[in-house]
Amino acid sequence: MINQDMVRAIVTLAVGENCYRPWYNHLRKGWLQWCSNHGYELVVFDNFLDISLRAKNRSPAWQKLLAMSSPEIASFEQVLWLDADVMVGAHAPDPLLGVPLSKVGMARDVGSPLAHEPDWFRRTWSTILLRSLGLNHLSVMNEMFSYLDLWGFDARRRPLWNSGVIAFSPKHHGALFRHIYETWSDGGPGALHEMVPLNLELTQRSLLHEIDPRFNLLFGVHHAVWDVNPLAVQRLHGLGEELVDFESFAVALAQRSFFLHFAGAHRRMERLLSSGCL
Repeated sequence: MINQDMVRAIVTLAVGENCYRPWYNHLRKGWLQWCSNHGYELVVFDNFLDISLRAKNRSPAWQKLLAMSSPEIASFEQVLWLDADVMVGAHAPDPLLGVPLSKVGMARDVGSPLAHEPDWFRRTWSTILLRSLGLNHLSVMNEMFSYLDLWGFDARRRPLWNSGVIAFSPKHHGALFRHIYETWSDGGPGALHEMVPLNLELTQRSLLHEIDPRFNLLFGVHHAVWDVNPLAVQRLHGLGEELVDFESFAVALAQRSFFLHFAGAHRRMERLLSSGCL
């Protein structure tokens, strides 16, 4: 039962055993405590909102746009979308504070060309990303790269905003989210589903409001760069000159973030959370 007296809510989509079970077993308790501390309702969609053939032929990630435009959350003044692989820090502040009702709050995608990490970090991640996508030809290997490039846009000219954490107003933005869902098609393998269309539509309308990157710290990106250049990443996080183990590195990331996002790193998330390391 949704408490309609609340003015703010967290909303997520957690469907299927591989998504719902880890969220319920390891993350739900922390989310509920944070909601209680900050006066939020928690709204969880555990079934798909679209079961059409079109929906089945593209990633479930697109359906966050339906969740964010659903009647169930229409009464809330502001809402915080969280992907179901985000660990909420116990003492994290409220990311909606300072986000105008008319704007959509998002953080820059970690390691993307115009993100806030140092140049060496962004270049290292760009090389890792290009190789993971099989784009190893020299014409792009010397450039910093992001998923915007896969859609034909120059990632060196516009920031990429990560859609794992989104602050928005259902009244002001719900119709736009549904429009994006109904209008856009998937960009193909590696193109990150709904994230780039959402970026393009919000940027075109000047709706974006930048939130602190600690609200969407991508564990997988930091870990991948750490694997390549561990001491440099450790210095970035204040861990000193001696090589630390995986668990110590994970704890340091959790301590330096407000929300730790495990996109692309679900096995590591389960390992860390089931062991009690985090």
